[in-house]
Amino acid sequence: MIIDNARILTFDADNRVFDSSSVEIREDGTIGAVGGRPGGLPHLDAQGRLLMPALINCHTHLYSTLARGMPLAGPAPRNFTEILEKVWWRLDRALNEEDVYYSALVGLIDSAKCGVGTLVDHHSSPNACAGSLDRIAQAFQEIGLRGALCYETSDRNGPRKAQDGLRENIRFIERTRTHPGDGLIHASFGLHASFTLGDRTLRRAVEANRSLGAGFHIHVSEDRCDAGAVGRLRDFGALDERTLAAHCLHVTAAEMAMLAKSGANAIHNPQSNCNNAVGVAKLPELMRRGVLVGLGSDGCTARMWDEFKTAFHVQKLRARDPRAAYAEAYAAAFLNNREIVRKIWGVEIGRIATGARADLILVDYFPPTPLASGNLFGHLLFGISNAPIDTLIVNGRTIVRDKRCVTVDERKIAEKAAAQAAGLWKRL
Repeated sequence: MIIDNARILTFDADNRVFDSSSVEIREDGTIGAVGGRPGGLPHLDAQGRLLMPALINCHTHLYSTLARGMPLAGPAPRNFTEILEKVWWRLDRALNEEDVYYSALVGLIDSAKCGVGTLVDHHSSPNACAGSLDRIAQAFQEIGLRGALCYETSDRNGPRKAQDGLRENIRFIERTRTHPGDGLIHASFGLHASFTLGDRTLRRAVEANRSLGAGFHIHVSEDRCDAGAVGRLRDFGALDERTLAAHCLHVTAAEMAMLAKSGANAIHNPQSNCNNAVGVAKLPELMRRGVLVGLGSDGCTARMWDEFKTAFHVQKLRARDPRAAYAEAYAAAFLNNREIVRKIWGVEIGRIATGARADLILVDYFPPTPLASGNLFGHLLFGISNAPIDTLIVNGRTIVRDKRCVTVDERKIAEKAAAQAAGLWKRL
């Protein structure tokens, strides 16, 4: 297939911008010629829309989707630990297998319609643990998105539940390797956070992962209650170039150096951090000290555009400097996320270049001012990020067309999810 008559943002090595051109999508789901016009192939007329790589969410919690509008009993939580105890840990203990499945479906539909082609999910359902990652993978396959999944191992529900979490991670990692399917589903080894993991469980996770070689996906120093986590994780051998360390807010200069030396990847989640009032990540400092920092939503939103804008604006406030965070916010959203996916799972996405996977979006953005590689940031921040997503293509397959998810019945899924949510809320 050829996508023709498009304004193309390549995000390739030269960051080229084509005013009106075409991109070839090969049958194997990769990108062929960029800017050429091979004959004999069906054409999709972009009608002047903007064509760019699909977005990536490097840390989310799809199980949180059914919490939207959920009533809370008693006084509102006053701090981060109360938020965990009164909201999220109550919710995850109440989830059943169908809740897990429909929460993932709805979250993935929302993400697809916001132009997100890849999500790295961090799951927890202690009373429906075994096989839970299979149900989430099923949702990914039905929608057609690319994903990396893990189970959130923790000691907070006792040793038996911790063991269940270890088993689910090991089982799913082995499954994705022996039965890779279409290659869209990958696996990490999930851990909750240092402060809810005892030495025994953390040691068992590290020992189990030695033969698996999967990266750990763990919350790190999201709040002051988890301060000092970096050194402990390093000492146990849980930090390496495949580790996803979500948040990394309350880290010292010495801990930043540890992260950089280990090659671990920090994932910034600015809207969640604002919502939980836990602080603002030291984004420029982390990058300046050599830490690869990506961007995630922490389940707060499906719109990675909003995370990009928030990452930019909160750093200005933190620094009290209007010059702050241009390079860092841009890098986290559009360069580092793709580098994290490439180095951990070996998938080449996030650029329009021959041989990369065809994960693409068509955006209803018709620039009212000149657009070139030199002024791209301003268009991304103030224009493109606000424009509707018309089409999403993942691995060469159309997932969203004319702003509708075409792989599933959105309305039917939403109705079923609403019924699941009502039952879930009653159990809470």
